[in-house]
Parts: sequence; structure tokens; C-alpha cells
Amino acid sequence: MTALESPLRPADADIDYALCDADQHYYEAKDCLTRHLDKKFKNVVKWIDVEGRTSVMINAKQLTVVPNPTYNPVGAPGTLETYFRAENHSGMELRDMITMQPIQPEYQNREARIARLDEQGVQLAWLIPSLGLGIEEMLQEDPESGMAVFTAYNKWLQDDWGYDRDGRILTGPMISLMDADLAEKELDRVMEIGTKMIIMRAGPVGNPYGRPPSPADIRFDRIWAKIAEAGIIVAIHAGDAGYNKYLGDWGEPTKYMGMKSSPLTEVLAVGTERPIFDMMAAMICHGLFDRHPKLKVATLELGSAWVPELHRRLRVAFGKTPQLFKRNPNESFREHVWVAPFYEDNISHLRDVHGADRILLGSDWPHPEGLSTPGKWVGDFLDLGPVDMRKALRDNQLELCGY
Repeated sequence: MTALESPLRPADADIDYALCDADQHYYEAKDCLTRHLDKKFKNVVKWIDVEGRTSVMINAKQLTVVPNPTYNPVGAPGTLETYFRAENHSGMELRDMITMQPIQPEYQNREARIARLDEQGVQLAWLIPSLGLGIEEMLQEDPESGMAVFTAYNKWLQDDWGYDRDGRILTGPMISLMDADLAEKELDRVMEIGTKMIIMRAGPVGNPYGRPPSPADIRFDRIWAKIAEAGIIVAIHAGDAGYNKYLGDWGEPTKYMGMKSSPLTEVLAVGTERPIFDMMAAMICHGLFDRHPKLKVATLELGSAWVPELHRRLRVAFGKTPQLFKRNPNESFREHVWVAPFYEDNISHLRDVHGADRILLGSDWPHPEGLSTPGKWVGDFLDLGPVDMRKALRDNQLELCGY
């Protein structure tokens, strides 16, 4: 049975077709970084005790992207909906709003996740890292160790989940451009296995070259050419983009803040809208899609509020200096980039500026920032109308995957 022939339906949504979900997550096993780590780098990753809580040190730095890398307990799906819909009228802190629960089998076991996808009415799900999205920034000072850790992680991922075993779950090995030669070597390895997707963080490439280069720098063209020609999807997801270190310039804490919020940090959106806006602008303006016209990019857990403003700025820049572009940059943006909005975003506005065929459902399940089930998202897409809603909830992702 193919994805196009699915009999599944979400029980909690009034639609007669299965969903496709571009942003679900797994919670990593404790040995995800060490199971296949070359012994030469055994001291790069260490588990430690911090005031009675287990944490992990990577390159002598404590992991900050998740507060509890053992994942027991974890936040229950959907328990932060009030916060992210900006309806926290009582002023509760995040730590007081979140409901904790024991880790569930489907968070770490592939067979259990397939059974849960059946219950959710989800035929195809992309599964994205959790703690894996925070390790690149911690390894910038040592690209050789960084790439060794990425390779170890990607081997673990193939062991426990597989990149694409039956068309129900697609996972993506993580690729970093911190070292172009090592990145190409790892890309060649995962392509040989048969990956259909790679995962990257939003933001500039790290600084082993002396300054953070654009991901569209020509030194990476061999990598992008291989990705484009193979039809591999580039999934760019929220993570530690390295922007947090600039918060100190504005008097903000620069380390993990736990479950305590900061109004300026929320407004600056240094973990979501700011990095992806900059990265997409660089990719377009530095000609990446001109040189590699088959590239396909999906932005996940980065929302869509940045999309209209980027279209506006591209339109203005093209109007001022058309001679600096090989083609209309707005057309390039629409052609090459698919966007998964947040449930609190104006999805109709996204459709109007970016196109109905470039919207994806990304539920973030089972993270507490998402909703309790992917089907709970359907109501947020109703204003699109039935035709465009089906594109966003199902057909666009199938087409992007080549199904």
C-alpha cells in the first residue's frame, strides 16, 4: 500500500483523507551520540550529574537545547497550547503550565510509533531530532570532532528508526557544513544508504573558516549539487542557531533559561523567525537556487510570520537593483521553499503571499509546544477552503517526497 492509497483517517478531524505530518519528533536513546562514535573522540561526549539531574557534556559544554536529555519525564503533547496561542491571560510561567508524563514507547520505538500514526490518521510522518538539534553550535570550535559526532548520530538513527523503511516514516540524517570536505563525505555515506531527506539547523555556517560563511557560499556547491541531483529534501528546523550568544548585547541571559520566559527574547525570536529569515535571504540573494535549480527546501518549526516580510524585502531589493539578480527572487523563494506554519500563524495570509502548494502541516508531536494530536491542527486550516486545505494537510508533502 502506498501513501496515496491510505485508508487512514484522523478520528478527531472532519476530513475524509489521511494526514501527512512534516514535523514529528523522536526522543533519542541515551547512546545516540556514543554508540557508533569513533574511539578517537570518546572524550567529546560525557554524561554528568548536575545537582542531582543527569545531563550531557559535549565538547566540554553542557547541552542546553533540552533541559532533560534522559527524557524521563517529558512534557505531554499539547500542554503549552495556551502559551503559544498567546492566551496566557493569568501570566503563568512555562514551568507551571507544562504537564509532565513518563516517556511513552512511541517516542523512542519505531513499531510503537507506526501504531500511533495509525491511531492519529497519519499516513506519512517526517521524524526530526530533539536533542540532536542543539549539538552543532557546541562543536563549532572543533569541526573534526563535530563531524565525528554527527556521523555517530546518523548511524544510530539508521539503527533505531531507519531513513525510509516503508514509506510511513522518513527521518533525516543531520548534515553540518562546518567542514565542507567532511560534510561531503558524510553526505555520500547516507546517500548510499538511501536517505531521502537531510536535516539542517537554521542559521549561518559555523566559524572554522575565520568568519561564519553563508550556506550559499560557493565552497559548498559540490554538496548542494549532489543533494539537488539526488532529489533529497533539505529540511531546515529550529534549533540552536548560535543567535542566543547575542542576547547578552541586549542585557539578556545567554544560557538555557529553563522554563522561565523573557519578553525581549520572545520578541526577538532568535530561535525561530530571525535565523530562518536570514538563512533564506542568504540562499536566495547569494544565488544558491540559481546555481542548483532542483533544490527543495522545507522549513520546519520556524513558523511563517517571517515569510511575508521576506517577500516584501526581496521585492524591494529586486525593484532597486534588478541587475544583481539572475531572476525574480520572489519567484525563486516560492519555487524552492515549502513552509510549515505554527498553529498560531495566519495561514490564509501565508497562502496568499507564498502559494497554497507550498504549505505543510507540521504538528511538532509529541513535543509540548504542539497540539495533543496532529488532527487537532485541522481547524486552523479551515479558512483555506477544502481544496487548498487538502494540499496543505496532505498532498503537498506527498508531492515533495515524490509519491
